[in-house]
Amino acid sequence: SRPPHSPGAIDMTVSILDLHCLNAVTDDHESLASILEEVRRTSHGNVSRQEVVASLEEMVIAGLVAAYCLEPHGSGFVSVDPAGADASSLWFRITPAGRDELEANWVDE
Repeated sequence: SRPPHSPGAIDMTVSILDLHCLNAVTDDHESLASILEEVRRTSHGNVSRQEVVASLEEMVIAGLVAAYCLEPHGSGFVSVDPAGADASSLWFRITPAGRDELEANWVDE
């Protein structure tokens, strides 16, 4: 087993769905709605919201994706723990470890 990606992170086996989610958050902070739309487009499949939320939550725990909320008045993003939060109010972005995982495993179709 390879070492964890960041302090406190757990190791995980990255699925095809995880890779599509990582790809969707590569360039910027993305909302759940935009991630879901992009994952459905790139995977050519009917992926459920619940599946995408579960993937994002696992990748946050593993240190591959970071979760944020928008500061009041839209002045920026604040890192948050997504546990118990409404995923539709969160924003997600790839971490350096997530980028490494994506670059090692993504096959552009």
